[in-house]
Amino acid sequence: MIFGSDHRDKTEHPGPFSQFPAPEAPDYTQASAWAAHPEHKPLKDWPSRVGSLPPAPGSHPNSVHTFFIHPTTFRGLGVGWNARWDEPDIAKITDSWPLKHQASLFRSVGRVMSPRYRQAHLRTFFLRGDDSHAALDLAYSDIRRAFLEFLQSTGDDGAIIIAGHSQGSHHGWRLLQEFFDGMPLQNRLVAAYLPGYPLPSNSFQSLPFADREAHVGAVHSWMTFSESFVPEFHASHMKDIGTIHPVLWTDEEGIWSHWEAHGGIVNRQFKLKHQESLSGALNQGMLWIKPLRVLGAGMFAMKNWHVADYNLFWENIRANLTKQVELYHFAANRAQELR
Repeated sequence: MIFGSDHRDKTEHPGPFSQFPAPEAPDYTQASAWAAHPEHKPLKDWPSRVGSLPPAPGSHPNSVHTFFIHPTTFRGLGVGWNARWDEPDIAKITDSWPLKHQASLFRSVGRVMSPRYRQAHLRTFFLRGDDSHAALDLAYSDIRRAFLEFLQSTGDDGAIIIAGHSQGSHHGWRLLQEFFDGMPLQNRLVAAYLPGYPLPSNSFQSLPFADREAHVGAVHSWMTFSESFVPEFHASHMKDIGTIHPVLWTDEEGIWSHWEAHGGIVNRQFKLKHQESLSGALNQGMLWIKPLRVLGAGMFAMKNWHVADYNLFWENIRANLTKQVELYHFAANRAQELR
């Protein structure tokens, strides 16, 4: 939900969903249907200044399997409700931002698989109604099939992370409800990282939303805005949602993080920079941040920091992710010893 400059496409209604033939479905047994795959298309991007490169897929001592669902990279005027999964221009955008700037983070703990899919158009998040629901359902049907293929690759007991952003978080939320919540697969969930989409706090019966730093098996979600800014959709979509502070790792509101606790930002040049440049606090479902302490920050000041939900907190998320994986394996090994 972040690319392009003609915002008329958010409100253009091109006609009923039923008037547009569904694009051909991807076949997830084929390498071409994956944007990232440890065998066919392993992620190779890693920000400079982060430190040593992570181990190769499958060689990490505590390796886990991450299923990453990319955000909306399909927009424009005069087009239908769902993208072709193999559209080259869309794939180029997907690979250059969410795969590079978001999915790469999960390389640090193991294998990453990310499907290409018939994603819903940007307008589905602004035009509520049956057409938008149908477009999201079609997109989710691909994600569901891709996830079943993903499960085949993890074996019967592989540790799993579900991650995404924006539309990807919406689909990840549905996967958690269908496959994990109160089901045997929940025991294999290290964590879910699903920022950029308002997830109702009553979404699950058994799965918890994270409320502390060391909270294995929990759902981590946040939506980032400038201090005092309230988006127009707040009243209708952001009341009573699950949130976590991605620096303090608490769900308590009104606590501003110390600047020194901020690990740095991965910028557009894919470099980790600007440590200790951010302070934020949760407020009514929003993550408010103060003006960044960055030279020239006024040039890229934004009210809605949706595009940077990962980038702003990249190093803090990486440290948390590493801790979750270590704790998960410690608990699993301990349980094995007690059998």
